[in-house]
Amino acid sequence: MAFPGNLEVWALTHDAPLRNALADESVFVRGWRNWRGLMAGEVDPTHPVANMLRVESMLARSGADHKRMRGLVQAAFTRRRVEALRPRIEEITNELLDRMDESDGVVDLKAAYSFPLPIRVISELLGLNEEDHLTLQTLVTRTLSGTDPEANADAFTFVASLIEAKRKNLDDGLISAMIEARAEDGDRLSETELIHNTLLLIIGGFETTMGMISNSVQLLLTHPDQLHLLRTGQASWENAIEECLRFESAVVMLPFLYTTRDVEIDGITIPAGDAVLIGFGPANRDPQAYDDPDRFDITRPRPRHLAFGHGAHLCLGAALARLELLIALPALFERFPDITLVGEAPPTPTVFMNHPLSRPVLLRPKP
Repeated sequence: MAFPGNLEVWALTHDAPLRNALADESVFVRGWRNWRGLMAGEVDPTHPVANMLRVESMLARSGADHKRMRGLVQAAFTRRRVEALRPRIEEITNELLDRMDESDGVVDLKAAYSFPLPIRVISELLGLNEEDHLTLQTLVTRTLSGTDPEANADAFTFVASLIEAKRKNLDDGLISAMIEARAEDGDRLSETELIHNTLLLIIGGFETTMGMISNSVQLLLTHPDQLHLLRTGQASWENAIEECLRFESAVVMLPFLYTTRDVEIDGITIPAGDAVLIGFGPANRDPQAYDDPDRFDITRPRPRHLAFGHGAHLCLGAALARLELLIALPALFERFPDITLVGEAPPTPTVFMNHPLSRPVLLRPKP
């Protein structure tokens, strides 16, 4: 695949090879220092994509290093903590729907619902202030665009200030829990690791769920036969959400895996030290993995998709994302049974994500 600026990399876009690569850390590793071309000066270090890779979060670590860091974060981000959010998610959902209910016309679903729900949930989980929401949205959008060379530095500076403020006034939020988290041997996250993993949780905590709410609504409204199955109880919301995740994953691809040696895949040799894009989106439509993959079918046996990754790096926030979707989507269609799409939904300008920049909807028929 070629990025603007003459940056060419490999991409894994089929299900089985991608799963194998994600599971085999003896051949495919994480961490920008493993990119031979970058370290040898063959890749421009100021290229926006190369620049955005300079992270030290658990997403960019492999093996024992990843296990250590993920364990410290997971000690704070427990399933019990996520499940305890259910009443609050329901409360925020109803509050947003009430606000939308006051509108007599067209609303931007993304601005009114898809964005505020997950950003408020992850902010309360982390212990962030509401006045930081728009700043976080802007920084995340810039970071994921793959075109802004200053985005990472600005994001890290902002998150560092959040952590410093939290350190002075600890609370019961996830950032405070990560500050205090210790392994059995006394190990804890370094300041850099705290900053980078906090940013990772912010990005993963609202950007992906925001995209999936918008994508799922659009899918169901453009496939009325499938929505009818839900409304008549012939299909479950749990299964519908998994098919939405497969069919229109909010994460199209992520950078990068790096080869530790020359490796041959389907007759093509990828040299040692090359960068390999992780193609979740195309792999979820792989005809070798799914029957009729380009057909949206919520009765499909629960798809074994890659929307949340695979292997040791399976998304830590998958349970939270599923919980938010399971609350947000049925509630929206119950409150507004006549909701329809209107206008255009331009794509968000990013090569890595898949969701609309805006999604206008008409909540009820015009008088």
